[in-house]
Amino acid sequence: MLNCGLHSGFRQCRALFLVSCLTTVAAGAAPALPDQSAFLHAIRLVESGDCYDSPRGRCGELGAYQFRLMVWRQHTTAPFSQARTRFADTVAARHYSWITQRLRANGIEPTSWNIAAAWNSGVSSVVSGAIPAATQDYATRVVNLMERDGAYQVALNTKFQFR
Repeated sequence: MLNCGLHSGFRQCRALFLVSCLTTVAAGAAPALPDQSAFLHAIRLVESGDCYDSPRGRCGELGAYQFRLMVWRQHTTAPFSQARTRFADTVAARHYSWITQRLRANGIEPTSWNIAAAWNSGVSSVVSGAIPAATQDYATRVVNLMERDGAYQVALNTKFQFR
């Protein structure tokens, strides 16, 4: 168990503990990635309320995923204004794949929580375990939305028998 105390270092130690737990993988095949479509929908909900033409963020972020220009340019040569269209889904899928590859390359399991944390504060923060409290909250919201939407889909697809 980690000795974290009860002060400001507690959240950072908790983050290190979470990352260390989430990176423990049983021998054998790698676990399946989270459902990309559900993950990206949850990101859109947290970032913009699922609004493709949402207002520009305070640091210049744009679109449903609130991309920064640097991240956009990492995955496409399309004009940044396209971040406000459904083309952003293609760029988001590329970014999702890039994050999962970087996490795996650093020995971190690409769980929904880890991918969301990396989406929000960068892969390096997840790898180092120095995950800001706001990012921990962000990642938890994304995971909760994915679980909520998953339960909703199960309920929609369940056939009830009445007697």
